[in-house]
Amino acid sequence: MTTVSLGRFGETAMWVLVALRPGPAGAAAILDTVHRLDGQVGPATLFGAIARLERLTLIERTATGAGAPAYRLSGRMEGAYA
Repeated sequence: MTTVSLGRFGETAMWVLVALRPGPAGAAAILDTVHRLDGQVGPATLFGAIARLERLTLIERTATGAGAPAYRLSGRMEGAYA
């Protein structure tokens, strides 16, 4: 298993991955889930974590049909929660 550094957004990034485990979600839904799990997290911190996870190809954008982007775990994350 490869170790990945999530940098200064590490804790928030971990909660984003947990929030996406059930399936794709938009930024607002991810923010709500992260708030429930970790308390106050601002939008800048959330989007910083999302950007880092996208660069590391741990998550990817997907279409929702509603116009706003949604995010999902990438194929690289398959089996990570087994």
